[in-house]
Amino acid sequence: MIAILVTVILGIPLGNAFSVSQPYYVVGSQGQASLHCTFNIKPKEMKVSLYKGMYGEERICSANVNTSEPHIVTDGKVHCRGNVSKGRVDLTIFGLKGEDTDLYRCQVEIIFPPPYLSKFGNGTLVYIPETPDCPTEHTEARIQDNPEITPIQSPSLPLILICAVLITTTIILILQVMNMIMTPPKSNHVPQMAPQKGDYMNFW
Repeated sequence: MIAILVTVILGIPLGNAFSVSQPYYVVGSQGQASLHCTFNIKPKEMKVSLYKGMYGEERICSANVNTSEPHIVTDGKVHCRGNVSKGRVDLTIFGLKGEDTDLYRCQVEIIFPPPYLSKFGNGTLVYIPETPDCPTEHTEARIQDNPEITPIQSPSLPLILICAVLITTTIILILQVMNMIMTPPKSNHVPQMAPQKGDYMNFW
């Protein structure tokens, strides 16, 4: 009973002094964004979580860290990588899209030494520009192993037919022009008839 009372008494001033702060605005790129959370306590063991939304409706990632294991690694479609140093948590979020632009809040929970404390940060507005879907690492590996045949390497059938028609038409026109050039024009001159013998007699 005495131990609980001491913990509560000691925890009240610590809880009031404990605070978590974040940058106001961060711009991401290529589907990822980096932010940091600072706090004014040096715990030996803690839990760091990142929530999306004004009131933390969706948890993006969460991990327990301590002085011997300060690294944060999570899995999922949207995942986090991070590192905890003295009074600071650096996080990088991967797998983000334009629709993920929102307010992101850090939660820092002090597990050891007691008392247990929990605090949310003020939130960081993370802006993700609209970009085409980025290929995943597995997709990029498949593309490198099996490159797709581009339209230049494999022309489509309609394009082949159009080229054939144009080539045929050109050849026909060339042959017609050459035929006109090589054929001599027909003369419209009427040959003059030689005078007959009777014509001379009539003349005299």
